[in-house]
Amino acid sequence: MIYTYGFSEVGSSHLDSKQPCQDANKIERTKNGWIVAAIADGVGSCKYSDVASRIAVDTSVCVCVDEINKNGKKANLLKTIEKSFTQAEGEIDKHSLTKGHLITDYDTTLDLVIYDGKHVTYGHCGDGGIIGLTANGEYLSITSPQKSEGIYVVPLRAGKDSWQIDNLKGDFASVLLATDGVYDVFFPYLLKGKEVEIYVPLIRYFMDNNILKASKKTIDIVEKERKKYFYSEACSSITDDKTIVVLINDAVKPMLKEDSYYSEPDWNALQLEWDKKAYPHLHVNNKVK
Repeated sequence: MIYTYGFSEVGSSHLDSKQPCQDANKIERTKNGWIVAAIADGVGSCKYSDVASRIAVDTSVCVCVDEINKNGKKANLLKTIEKSFTQAEGEIDKHSLTKGHLITDYDTTLDLVIYDGKHVTYGHCGDGGIIGLTANGEYLSITSPQKSEGIYVVPLRAGKDSWQIDNLKGDFASVLLATDGVYDVFFPYLLKGKEVEIYVPLIRYFMDNNILKASKKTIDIVEKERKKYFYSEACSSITDDKTIVVLINDAVKPMLKEDSYYSEPDWNALQLEWDKKAYPHLHVNNKVK
């Protein structure tokens, strides 16, 4: 059985400025038991991005579910996701024209996953991302954030040449989708370039069914506890809206790796190493050579 949980919560910065949550998410189950899930993050500087993100997830998920329900396993999932992204973009454009608004006021990201309990087919556009936990216990970054020059997010309306659509045939025990505020926490800059760049002790709290023990009776509790975590002091640095969606197949129990894989990083040592690279002039040997 595939269990799911997810939520979109307004960030503290938006509460302070009295802005609505600009994130959105949607999770649906197809007739054959697959899960279609999407998240979207409306670009903060765009006036109607909250509307755009909602249209994006609603349209893209509905298109995929309809296609799979109609064609089942014969559905071409890659073309289905491209069609869903195209229609989502078109619905946003239609809405902006109807309202007499500029399309540039409706920018949003979009990430979508079709999960059959084993394989992952996905579409990705923007600075959020998708992470997978394989049956052998390895955490994989399925996508990479799209930011032009590292600053400006690539929105859905950038078009299909910017969309990443692909499938992975690996045996995945769970899949996680997150908008950038949450996604970035799972990839601390101090781990960049390391053998394992994902903050494993944290992300397993959200994905590993060895810990979650998801079931029909417990999945609501799992969601409630994870949502509560994002309001704790540990996440006080996340001021952006917070969206996370997790899909868990309880029939695929991820293998446990060696203890060191789950150990807390030595943050002090990592910070010193980073400082030496970023500020070498502060760490040079002062002896005259």
